[in-house]
Parts: sequence; C-alpha cells; structure tokens
Amino acid sequence: MSTPQLQLTCLSKSYHQADTTLPIFDNISYDFQAGTSYALMGPSGVGKSTLLNMIAGLEQPSSGTISINNQTIHGNNFEQKIAALHGSIGIIFQQPCLIHELSVLENVMLPAIARNQINEATTKHAHQLLADVGLADHVLRAPNTLSGGQQQRVAILRALFFNPTFLLADEPTGNLDEAAAQQIIDLLKNYQKKYAMGLIISTHDLKIAQQCDVILQIQSQKLIIAS
Repeated sequence: MSTPQLQLTCLSKSYHQADTTLPIFDNISYDFQAGTSYALMGPSGVGKSTLLNMIAGLEQPSSGTISINNQTIHGNNFEQKIAALHGSIGIIFQQPCLIHELSVLENVMLPAIARNQINEATTKHAHQLLADVGLADHVLRAPNTLSGGQQQRVAILRALFFNPTFLLADEPTGNLDEAAAQQIIDLLKNYQKKYAMGLIISTHDLKIAQQCDVILQIQSQKLIIAS
C-alpha cells in the first residue's frame, strides 16, 4: 500500500486590494509524505500561514490544486470536498483557540461533538489522550486556568482526536518559553511517529526546524528544499 500523499500542483496565491495585486506563491508544486516531518521556514509575511490555511481548506488558492491521495480539495464544490476529507487534516495555531466556556475534556472532544459522536468510546478516548500528556486531573477545569503549554497540549489533542493523515502546526511554540516549546515539539514528533502522520510545522526557530526530517524555505514566492 502506497504512503498517503499531500500534493501541491502548480499552486499560486495572490491577494487583491483595490488596484494592487500582492503575489504570495507562484506556481509551486510539492509532494508531502505521511510519516515524514517538515519544517516550513521564512520571515513573517512570506506566506507560511497562508500555505497551511490553504492545505487545511481555510483559504482557496488563486490557481492550482491541493489534493490528498489524488482527491482534490479545492475548486468546484469546495465545501463538499472539505467535508469528504474531514479528519484527514488536523491543524493547530500559535494561539490554542480553545473555548473557555467548555471544559478541557469538552475542548478535546470538539471533533466528536461536531460529528455528533459523543459516546462511551469517544469519551474514553479523550480521557486517555489527556492522561497521556499529564492532564488527567484537569479534565473538568476551564482552559483559561491552565498554563500556556498545557493549553497548547489540549489544542494538539483536539487536532489529533480522529488521527489525521497530516497534522499542520502554525508557529505552535511562538508564545512559549524555550523549555515549554521543546515539550510541545517533542509531543508533536512523538504523535507523528505513533500515528505515522505527515507533520508540517511553520517556525522561525532553526533549532526546531532542524528536528524535522525536511526543511522547506519560502523564498521569492517559491517553496525550496533547504535540507
């Protein structure tokens, strides 16, 4: 059985404001492999978040395609295609984006809540995930009572709840100190290996990038292999 692939084909992206066009990507193509970790590097504003948002289906490219195992997720019937791939891609952000009116447990279970799959099995799964990262005693707490690193762990578990094929992490350590940041990277790498996922991390930190299998640099609207 072939390794699942995330494919960018002739992908371009521009933003338009009044009479001005701002090109972000120009005709890039790249195949990401499940089971491999990637660091996505480049200065602020170069397009790291834009690329991850397009892969996650949060933005559409101006032209070109993004597909998983030859199933295109952009173009006509965009919403239906995203729904069909629901669960194939998980994403976390620099801010954990937790819902503070819900408990820690409920935040982890949001993917199951969205699918109306709240049952004994999914609840047990959420408890086990939280136990795995040392948060078993925090299930009923509000997220805003946790530390920044603990909140990011909850966000990671939410993204991993249905074992996505690819996990996207957009500057996941940007608001953390060095020790907490390394704990988050270790956690991401451990889950990447456990579930044989593709992991794509955008980062400014070369030390973090060097812990990934492949480093990709965004330069002059292109995606370049740096290592």
